[in-house]
Amino acid sequence: MESYHPPLDSSLGAFVPVVTPQRSPPALCSTDDEDAGARSPPFEVSKGEENHESHRASMSTSIAGNKRKMRLYQFLLELLRDGDMKDCIWWVDRERGTFQFSSKHKEDLASRWGMQKGNRKRMTYQKMARALRNYGKTGEVKKVKKKLTYQFSGEVLRRISAEKKYH
Repeated sequence: MESYHPPLDSSLGAFVPVVTPQRSPPALCSTDDEDAGARSPPFEVSKGEENHESHRASMSTSIAGNKRKMRLYQFLLELLRDGDMKDCIWWVDRERGTFQFSSKHKEDLASRWGMQKGNRKRMTYQKMARALRNYGKTGEVKKVKKKLTYQFSGEVLRRISAEKKYH
């Protein structure tokens, strides 16, 4: 395609034609029918892999895989029952289901919860506390006005006492 531009130097005289190269149209991609040998076959899911994600989500931390995945409130109950992390979490009032986190060691507890879940990234107390607030919507755990203090619902406490009777 030709276009005319005024000369840079007026002593050169008339217009000088400038030729700009034309771009060739992009090459057309072949379809699977035209060039079947040059492409990888489409992704296929093997039998038994269709529900891999949902199966993994329903698996427990146990090897057997026949239990449901442990939930945060269950993890906290286990720590409180075993006294495993006394410096991080303790009962304020066991009968009422009220417990409290240590302001100094709450991140350690959150990190352990992240490892229990199998997270790749480090769990923070802020993320764990968000999960606890969500339990407030379901009624399993609620926030108490006192700082870093929560309370299990009566239903959760009844389940615990029923489990103790059977074990």
